[in-house]
Amino acid sequence: MQANYPPPPQQQSYAQAPPAQPVYTPAPAPQQSAFAPAREEQHYLQNRAPWTPPDPREAGARPAWLMSDNSEAAAPAPSVPQAPEDTLQASRDRLTSRWFALKGVFSGNTPPVETAPAAPTSRAPVLAVFSLAGGVGKTSLVATLGRALSARGERVLLVDTAAFGLLPFFFGARDQRPGVLRTFTPPGVSGDAPIQMLTIDPDTLGPENSPQETLTQEISRNSRAASRVMVDLATASGATTRRVLRMSPTILVPVIPDMSSVVSVGSIDAFFQRNVSATGQPIMPFYILNQFDPSLPLHLDVREVLREQMGDRLLPFALRRTPAVSEALAEGMTVVDYAPNSTVAEDFGALAGWVKSLAAPATTGFRGVRWSER
Repeated sequence: MQANYPPPPQQQSYAQAPPAQPVYTPAPAPQQSAFAPAREEQHYLQNRAPWTPPDPREAGARPAWLMSDNSEAAAPAPSVPQAPEDTLQASRDRLTSRWFALKGVFSGNTPPVETAPAAPTSRAPVLAVFSLAGGVGKTSLVATLGRALSARGERVLLVDTAAFGLLPFFFGARDQRPGVLRTFTPPGVSGDAPIQMLTIDPDTLGPENSPQETLTQEISRNSRAASRVMVDLATASGATTRRVLRMSPTILVPVIPDMSSVVSVGSIDAFFQRNVSATGQPIMPFYILNQFDPSLPLHLDVREVLREQMGDRLLPFALRRTPAVSEALAEGMTVVDYAPNSTVAEDFGALAGWVKSLAAPATTGFRGVRWSER
């Protein structure tokens, strides 16, 4: 009975065709009939209705050949966590706050100017230079130290509390102008910051115990663009010094290496212990030796005595004596400009570094502050 059937189609095709060129044989008829209706139905559904996401409940009915062999890939993708509910509420609060801010602008309710800047957090630090006697180089120290800080990019405000002091003459001025804010710029193209100067006549300050203190108000008003304030206190002026103490300054006292300085140190400490700062704490001043000559035994002995008496409040370096300081003033400049390579210019550079390490300069920029019409 097997002899009556013809051979299979594949064997017959391979027998007639050459070995190098096999003849393609279509898939068996049962396979074509199984897939053809599915293709027609899929085509029909695509033409009749748009595609919709599959129901997640039918995920388990997918064929095995569509599933990945990796178990991690086969697992359902984790759902993206939604934002917490309070995020939308916070966004609504921000929009409400901005709406009220804009409503205040258009309704004419202008916010007060005093609440805009955060001045207390960026107030310029104050350094006050005090002396109990004249001739110790207090004014030249203020001018030269301010010039050294200017060379380091700080915008310094120098305040002279003597109506007819010599401070403006260190920067080329020809006269004193009490009550006028002056700005001195370095010559030529330089990266040094300009120096501002304010001279205040102590006779115009009014009563010392007045609740509206004129001196501190003038300094605060003119130091808004300054990164540091340096005050040249009038010699042996207790009233002016007590006014400046309301600003909680750092006190620096220059002394020359002689016996009068050794004797006066105790009186200076006693004065600042009796007169406290705005925080209620006594201020302990720092001391620096000026016009120091290390070749003189007396100067060395005075330095050792002061070290034993004051400890760390005596700065570890001194301002060495040189005639270039007086010569620079005669030329209308500081010794930093007159003799930049001198030893005393190096000493003022060390003093400027100590001041910057003691209190960082204030920043003058404001962020997040609305403009106001003045």
